[in-house]
Amino acid sequence: MREKISLLFILILSINFVSAMTATINIPEKYTQVNAGEKVYFETGIKWPENTGRKDLRMEYSIKNQNNEEIAYIKVLKAIETQISSLDSISIPKTTREGTYKIFLTINDYEELNNEVVASFEIIKNSKKSIDFYLLIILGIVCMIAIVVVVELFILIRKNG
Repeated sequence: MREKISLLFILILSINFVSAMTATINIPEKYTQVNAGEKVYFETGIKWPENTGRKDLRMEYSIKNQNNEEIAYIKVLKAIETQISSLDSISIPKTTREGTYKIFLTINDYEELNNEVVASFEIIKNSKKSIDFYLLIILGIVCMIAIVVVVELFILIRKNG
């Protein structure tokens, strides 16, 4: 009988209880479409009611394209008791192509905890670059017209002078 109780006790101790931790990652509507070269902002929320003391969590954020290739990555360390909420950001490289991207949040506690959540957003064509390009063309045309006017005035002054 003692052997059965001991075996039952060992079995209970060896069961890995499932954590009631919930993690969310949310991209505010303003940042669901981001230009390459800018930052994407996101809100992270973690609720862990059964956690009894302060615990450090390693939070890794990774942005991947549709081919699962990583384009940006950051790792932060945050302390939690029962819940945290934070606003973070990652810079998108200027060379990133347009398309739908996913941000993965992986949470580890240096022990058995391993949780992952995902959110998606779009990288769009940088309209600022287009505006700058058109302004440069307009400036070039204005400069050429000014040069032609100055040359014509110079020619008229020489003929009359």
